[in-house]
Amino acid sequence: MALLLALTLSVCTSCNKHENDDNIPAPSGLYLGVVGFNDQLYTMDLGLLNNSTKHNFEAFVDNLTMQNGTILYHAVNVGIEKMARAKKPADLIDVSVVTFTDGLDQGSYVMSNFNSGAEYLTAVNSRILNEKIGGQAISAYSIGVRGSDVVNVDDFRNNLEKLSSDPQHNVFEVNSMSEASEKFAEIAQQLYNQSTYYNVTLRLPAQEPGVVIRFTFDDVQNAAQSQCYIQGTYVRSGGLGQLTDIQYVGLESLTGTTTISAPDGIFDVFSFKNLNDLQGNQISTSFVKLWSLIPATNQWQVNSEFTPSGNTEIVDEYKSAMIMLVLDCSSSLGNDFTSMKTAANQFIETLSGNYNGRRRR
Repeated sequence: MALLLALTLSVCTSCNKHENDDNIPAPSGLYLGVVGFNDQLYTMDLGLLNNSTKHNFEAFVDNLTMQNGTILYHAVNVGIEKMARAKKPADLIDVSVVTFTDGLDQGSYVMSNFNSGAEYLTAVNSRILNEKIGGQAISAYSIGVRGSDVVNVDDFRNNLEKLSSDPQHNVFEVNSMSEASEKFAEIAQQLYNQSTYYNVTLRLPAQEPGVVIRFTFDDVQNAAQSQCYIQGTYVRSGGLGQLTDIQYVGLESLTGTTTISAPDGIFDVFSFKNLNDLQGNQISTSFVKLWSLIPATNQWQVNSEFTPSGNTEIVDEYKSAMIMLVLDCSSSLGNDFTSMKTAANQFIETLSGNYNGRRRR
C-alpha cells in the first residue's frame, strides 16, 4: 500500500494543487485535447471544440506522423495532467480520456522517475481510478487493435484494462480499424449524451391553488385513459407557481417531485429536465394536452386553449465536458495509421457537430 501511494504521488504531485488559482472559471463548452505518441509526444492543449474550431483539431490529427516507439503510459499520464492543470468551466459535468493503441508500451518509464513500465502503469491506473478533476471522476476508455508484433497478448489486454476506468464496459479490443472506427463513433455519441439534457418546457395560465393538473403525452380523449403523463398539485408561493407531489407515469425526469415555474405574465413555464420514456427515448410533445381534476365529479377537464405548438418546447441544454484523445502513432500501425486518423477526425466531427451550446426545437 505504501509503495502504491508513493507511486501515485510521484505521478500526481498534490492533485489539489492542479486546480488553477484564478477563481474565474473558463467559459462553458466542450474542451478537447489531443496527445499523439510514438518515441515522443505530440500535444494539442485543451481548447473549445465547436463547428468553428474543429478544423484546428482535425488539422493537428492530419499532421501526426509515424515513428518507432510506444510511450503509451506516459502519453496517457500527460493527457490527464493537462486536464488537471487546465482552468475548468463552472458547469463541468464530464472528464474523459479516450486512448487508442495497437501495441505494448516501450520506454515510458525512461520519461519518468519510475523503475519499470509496470510501476508507471500501476500509478497511471491509480490516477484514473482515484483522481478527480474539477470535482469529476475520470471516465477512461481504451480501444485496442492488436498489432502483428504483439506476442504477449495478456500484457496487451492488461494495458487496455488498466488504462480504462471500467474494464467491463470501457475496454474495446477489436480486430480491425473499421471496428475501431465504430467504437470511436460510439464513444463520441456516449460522451455527447452524458453532457446533454433534453428539457421539455410546458406553458400554462396560472391555476387555482390546490388544483390537480395532468399533462398527457399520448393521444387520448380522456386523461383517465392516459398511460404517459405528468401529474402534480398546483400551488403558489412567493408569487411563483409551483407543481408539488409530481408523479410520472410512463415517463422519467431528473426534475423530481417539485418544480418552480419561470413566470411569464399570467402564465407559468415549467421545465422538466431530461424527460424521456421508460426506455430512455426522448418524449414527443406532439399530442400534449393539459387537464385539471374537478373534485366534485372526480373527472378530468381538458384545457382547450392549451396547444402543443404554442405552449410546449424542447430545449437541448449542454453542460461542459473535457475530453483528452490519446492516439498511437507508432510505425507498427503501417497502413492502418491513415485509417486511425480518419476515425479520430470522425470522433471530432461527431462531437463538434452535436455540441453547439443550446438549441431549441
